[in-house]
Amino acid sequence: EPAGHHILLLEKLQAVSRGDLDRLAVFMPPGAAKSTYSSILFPPWFFAQKPDACLIAASHTQELAEKWGRRVRNLIGEFPGVLGYGLSADNQAAGRWATSSGGQYFAAGVGGAIAGRRADLVVIDDPVRSREDADSEVVRDKVWDWYKSDLYTRLKPGGKIILIQTRWHEDDLAGRIL
Repeated sequence: EPAGHHILLLEKLQAVSRGDLDRLAVFMPPGAAKSTYSSILFPPWFFAQKPDACLIAASHTQELAEKWGRRVRNLIGEFPGVLGYGLSADNQAAGRWATSSGGQYFAAGVGGAIAGRRADLVVIDDPVRSREDADSEVVRDKVWDWYKSDLYTRLKPGGKIILIQTRWHEDDLAGRIL
């Protein structure tokens, strides 16, 4: 059963989907279920609301981004009757797939190539891997440059961004955006 902070998070995710919020930053400690709600459960629901949306899901590594993508894809495959759509039969890779209603999902690691992609929604979950990386100015600069030059430029007009992370450093991605 969702705790109070989960209910607040779900309300804010719904506000993004409705268009009431263009940007949402979620800062919670490890183990608070922020990824479960935002990166795994929210995308299938979002596609049910916006059937032909394009979503880019990013994380500190391609491997983690694809892990989220696999879990989202599997939920959609398991519950097409509940969601009102299923998976497109022609592409079902963990990090790149489409829905039967025209939605597109693309997983990317921070620093990875996303050229040629466009997004109605970007979900960035854990852009840095550890406290050690957060303490590295080189890593923070790399994440920031990727966000500004690659990811942000992929947004369609009216596109939305959700950033989910534990704050490890005041100059992390969230700190620079703020």
